[in-house]
Amino acid sequence: PRQHRQWVYFNVDFRYSPNDVVETVQAALRAEPIANVAASPQPDCIFLDFRESYAHYAVRYWLTDLASDDPTNSIVRTRVYFALRRVDIPLSIPAHSIFVTDNDMERRERKAMKELQERSEVIGRVELFSMLTADEKIELARGLKFAPFVKGEAMTRQGAEAHWLYLIAHGEAEVRVSVDGNKSSERVATLKAGDFFGEMGLMTGEPRSATVTALTDVDCYRLDKETFRSTLQKRPEIAEGISAVLARRRVELEATKGELTDEKRKSRLKHHQSDLLRRIQGFFTLDS
Repeated sequence: PRQHRQWVYFNVDFRYSPNDVVETVQAALRAEPIANVAASPQPDCIFLDFRESYAHYAVRYWLTDLASDDPTNSIVRTRVYFALRRVDIPLSIPAHSIFVTDNDMERRERKAMKELQERSEVIGRVELFSMLTADEKIELARGLKFAPFVKGEAMTRQGAEAHWLYLIAHGEAEVRVSVDGNKSSERVATLKAGDFFGEMGLMTGEPRSATVTALTDVDCYRLDKETFRSTLQKRPEIAEGISAVLARRRVELEATKGELTDEKRKSRLKHHQSDLLRRIQGFFTLDS
């Protein structure tokens, strides 16, 4: 089929590494297929030029439907925007633009408190952290990283290793699992605001057990291992409560696949909790 090379331009402040910008954008564009964008050659991102107050970049890709140039460019720009937001790299503002705002100390403090309250509410909805004190939840909330995804993006992939947990604040995502290396996958769940995923990666380092893809634009918060480590090291007994929650979720999943008697349920619950506690303690180097 006839293909045409398209260019999409964007600008980023000089303060951010060109390597980080290029790698972030390329990874986002190549992660999930985009309608009317050729799989080969793959889309790429290049550092084009130095400008007066910013670095000038371009995305290059091959368009497969010549009648869909503008809509496809729009999708590509959206992918770029969300990818950069996830790593806290903002698009540049021209140096000659001037914004006048009432940015006094009191206003900044109010804004920071509002953001912290929203993050604390997200933490409070997660059963995994129900045994934490109010102060511990606030501490975790301070360490959350905002991670938005655009509709159609893979938020995590089955088999990937990532030591963090995602908490969904807004939007919906689907969970799909492939079995025995099959290319096809089965939809097993839909996640909404208040749900979370990636708990085994955060707690034990276990590879992702499913692929999660955004069904809508999704606002997430990400909690990484190092942020959670400080909480666990201050109060190692938290690991017992977390292992109990994870064990119960695992047994409930097993029960959906077949009949479990009460005796087998109790036996598996005890086994899983003991195993998970040991793995959590080892992963975070806690004293048993």
